[in-house]
Amino acid sequence: MGLSVKRNWLVVANAARARVLEENERAGTYTHVVDLVHPQSRQKGVELAKAHGGDRAGLVMGSGRGGAGGTALDPRTDPHDREHDRFARELATALNEGVASGRCAGLVLVASDPFLGRLKSHLDTQAAKALLRSIASDYTLLRDDELAERIGSAGRAP
Repeated sequence: MGLSVKRNWLVVANAARARVLEENERAGTYTHVVDLVHPQSRQKGVELAKAHGGDRAGLVMGSGRGGAGGTALDPRTDPHDREHDRFARELATALNEGVASGRCAGLVLVASDPFLGRLKSHLDTQAAKALLRSIASDYTLLRDDELAERIGSAGRAP
């Protein structure tokens, strides 16, 4: 009966795609945990607005902002911002579950700016405590070996 070893996860993401990799014993090698793609983040704003029934400010009944049972005008939301946030929540949910289940010991986040901030804002308390390092860069197109080299050099002084 062997004990499973919790390993750190490396998360490489931008607003449209993410790779979650588990560090192996051999330095610079990874096992893919999950690959996520969010094509809506790449769509044109007009297409997104149509897909969501338009994106106009609207009157909301009983939202609580205008008092009990009152009305309030919802501010206009950029369709791309909404999709980026949706993807950040989806990715954070996977990371939160990995930490909570004990599969992941620590997190290293490498994500484009400002997606990195969105992602971090959706981590729960336990996952946020497991955050070892974050790097604001888009490395989503790098191969695993290139990624290992960049991540290693990103922590060193120039």
